[in-house]
Amino acid sequence: MTANADDQPVSRRVLDQAIDWQLRLDGNDAAELAAHRTWLAAHPDHARAWRQLASLDAELVGLPAQAPVRAALGRARRKAGWKTASRPLALLLAIGLGAAVLDRHQPVAGLLADYRSGTGERRTVTLPDNTVIVLNARSAVDLEFDENTRAIRLRDGEIHIHTAHADPSEQRPFVVLTAQGSLHALGTRFIVRRDGDTTWLTVTESAVLARPASCPPDRASACAAERRVEAGRQLRLGDGATGEIQPAAPEADAWTDGMLILDGEPLAAVAARLARYRPGLLRVAPEVADLRVTGTLPLDDGDRALAALAASLPVRIVQHGGWLVRIEARHAQE
Repeated sequence: MTANADDQPVSRRVLDQAIDWQLRLDGNDAAELAAHRTWLAAHPDHARAWRQLASLDAELVGLPAQAPVRAALGRARRKAGWKTASRPLALLLAIGLGAAVLDRHQPVAGLLADYRSGTGERRTVTLPDNTVIVLNARSAVDLEFDENTRAIRLRDGEIHIHTAHADPSEQRPFVVLTAQGSLHALGTRFIVRRDGDTTWLTVTESAVLARPASCPPDRASACAAERRVEAGRQLRLGDGATGEIQPAAPEADAWTDGMLILDGEPLAAVAARLARYRPGLLRVAPEVADLRVTGTLPLDDGDRALAALAASLPVRIVQHGGWLVRIEARHAQE
């Protein structure tokens, strides 16, 4: 994948000008359109800012890139008059774009978590009981230790846990909580990953007892849906139930060393995992989303990972500005 000039940043002043032009243009004023063309040609940064803003707007609000926010803001301009509305609308647009940019670097939903990791970051944390957790990129957890339980709550993302046993007097159970259920360690190493409304448990050593959200997390309460998951196995939690216990993916914890080892995983799922390591937006065209990927990809070199996908699958990597990358079907002549 070749470098794109649109990846280069522009100044806040130029970005503000681009936002102002988006608010001013309605497609009908010839003088305004001519002035806009003059502004675009006046400096390379002007055209770059316009393209970057257009590609990001198209992804965020689902509008054609040629008219990123005109339809969304047109009604407000016609109702209140753009001269009156443009300044607050520009502020709202700038705040929205700024929040989107911030979220791609550091997930906003996890800013108040006890421990969190940003885009492209893996973080190792030693808990008060000497349990060690590794947070994959864009992950967030809260610590809920008390006199009865050692609990951590996974808000989002993926964690690898190595529970501690150095203190023989430690009798409190260790449990990971998610919206889909509770996972009780039996002296072990295991991985917990949240994908939307699903939690995946993968056990790499010893065993874990998994309970769906329909059961109380307290093991003193009976739970017919509780499942014991042994090393080398995985389980899905979701919809108030536990799924079937399945063989775990090989080297499921390789991401802790910066590698993604795949064995027939859908391209859309692979892209979702790679997206946690890229500051921009990574999307997959529907016609190639179900292609199966087998092999090893580097997590810390996103361009090399995408190039490897393009070399092994009938796909091409297309950049739209500096923030949006799409994996699309490769044309027959390519």
